[in-house]
Amino acid sequence: MNTYDKVEKSLMQICEDCDYIHTDNCSSRKCNIAFAKEVVNYAEASSALIMQDGERLIPKQDVKYYKEELIADGIANICKLCKECRENHSEECVISLSRRSLENTILKENVEYPGNILMYIMEVSKQNEEFAQMISAAYSAK
Repeated sequence: MNTYDKVEKSLMQICEDCDYIHTDNCSSRKCNIAFAKEVVNYAEASSALIMQDGERLIPKQDVKYYKEELIADGIANICKLCKECRENHSEECVISLSRRSLENTILKENVEYPGNILMYIMEVSKQNEEFAQMISAAYSAK
């Protein structure tokens, strides 16, 4: 199993649950999930971990409804992938960009990942305690 398989599967589950799959609204310019998939595919194809100014490419206008459980599972997989990475942490890293893109579907403000899942969950809980608990449970189950 390659490094990104679990993240890709999580993202596909979110897509399959979306009413807009295979429509004009399913593009990396309009959809946070499509953007996260594109970033992961970019990383996998190019072996590049940094996408300069990638955060500005995250679709801010995506207001579609996504199931929180699926988003939490996707974030948990991304956080596991982040933990396994041996590079220096950067918010412009493709892993961070895909996490932030998923966060934008539920949270109002960006949350920085400090490199520690417990600290991250504490920061998420300041905005949405129930969602933070979902991420924690999904992460523990991995």
